[in-house]
Amino acid sequence: MNCGICHRPHHAKKLPFLCAVDARNRLYESRVEHAQALIKNEEAERRVEAALPSQERGGVSRDQPRQSNAQVDRLRDEEAAARDRTSQIIAQADRLKSEVDAARREIAEKRDAIARKKSDLASLSAGTSTRRNRQLEEVERSTQRLRYKWNRSADTMAATRAFLCEGSARLYGLRQVKKGSVKRYEIGGVEIFDLHAMNSLSPEAISTSLAHIAHILVLAAHYLGIRLPAEITPPHPDYPRPTIFPLATSYKHGEVSFPGSLASQMPPVTGDDGEQRRVSRPRPLFIDKPLPTLAKEDPSAYSFFLEGASLLAHDIAWACCSQGVSFGDKDSHEDVCNMGQNLWRLLIGDQLHRRSVEPTFPSSPTPPPIGSPRDEDRGEITNPKSTIGRWSHGTLHSFLGGAEGTEFVRSFKIVPPLKLADRLKKRLSSEAPMLEWEKIEGDELEDNFDDGVLVRGHGSGGSAAAGRGDLGVASILTVRAVGSNGGASDSANTAKGTSGWTRLKNR
Repeated sequence: MNCGICHRPHHAKKLPFLCAVDARNRLYESRVEHAQALIKNEEAERRVEAALPSQERGGVSRDQPRQSNAQVDRLRDEEAAARDRTSQIIAQADRLKSEVDAARREIAEKRDAIARKKSDLASLSAGTSTRRNRQLEEVERSTQRLRYKWNRSADTMAATRAFLCEGSARLYGLRQVKKGSVKRYEIGGVEIFDLHAMNSLSPEAISTSLAHIAHILVLAAHYLGIRLPAEITPPHPDYPRPTIFPLATSYKHGEVSFPGSLASQMPPVTGDDGEQRRVSRPRPLFIDKPLPTLAKEDPSAYSFFLEGASLLAHDIAWACCSQGVSFGDKDSHEDVCNMGQNLWRLLIGDQLHRRSVEPTFPSSPTPPPIGSPRDEDRGEITNPKSTIGRWSHGTLHSFLGGAEGTEFVRSFKIVPPLKLADRLKKRLSSEAPMLEWEKIEGDELEDNFDDGVLVRGHGSGGSAAAGRGDLGVASILTVRAVGSNGGASDSANTAKGTSGWTRLKNR
């Protein structure tokens, strides 16, 4: 027969006892058979004693009854013990039987519960794929709605940034002035010059123009939420003029003193480790002397100023690229140095060209095309999609610091500032005017000039000579060109870059 618990067939050798219940059942049967055998033995003894002849009983001695009585008592005790054991075995068997019945009922209940769970699971699994697809569709629709709202918010923010930039530029006086085919740009009532024309400008005009450009560029970068490659430090308390940091030290320095102040001339700071830490030196965006004079008297300051101007032009070009504004050839150093045109296109011009077209943006933040927004030769709009205010460092949407933004920035490929400064320096050096006359000031006029003296100018050629004469004048009167043959020509023929003489009054 099979086991009532494990339901496996009994095998005498391999599986003689399948479980504890089988073992107990096997023992209880043997005990019951043993008890039955004892009972039968006692009954047989009683029948034997009853069948013995009376002679044998009569011929027994007086001690025999006593022995027989003792034997009977022993047998009765054994019988009683056997009955007790039998009753115990029967009770144990009944108890085990009841436990087995209870275990079978529990197993049956568990089987029914498992069957119900299986049926419930099967019924639930039948609609799982449908519910999963429905939930996925709901999540996708919710995601699309959120992405749409996010893109609309980004579009609104971009339009607001462009509006703020244009409004601030117009309030600052940034405008384009056309005279025929020539275009020039002004900001704050000061003309924005080309960097190649700085030799002929006064230091006040250069410093004022660069200060206005730096101020409006910092303000536009704040509105657009972008961080310029070269950090600009606008004027603030104890820092009267703007400066700009090189790319390597921008946003990586502590408190910096104004160039030329006493704090900036202090020795390098010594750290706890005993090493001297060099303080980053910003590049000035101002000069106090004409550029040719500065190049002659202070070459270091001259180089720093040209580097600062190049960094400012590089910042403007980088801002144009980050906002999808084309400014010409990015590899051309003339186009990069044309700061007025680039700044006007960034803040005003590009929006004017695209204002007639409603700006649309893709659902996913992909790098905008950097093609020319307008073909100026044909006067046609070639890229009406506005991207001003789209990319920035201040929002997660179209983030310039992310993977796509970093890849987008790598596509700019603008002329490096140092290379731009070298080209600018070479260009300005080649176009620097020659100093025609030596300026005599102060006590130099008191040194034993008894008669009129002819002072030779520092021209491009000729030897120095001096002569005496009395022209009866009260100051420097005339400049006369001297030809190669020593003869004097008319003053009308005096040309720039030729040798000449200056007559001073005798004292």
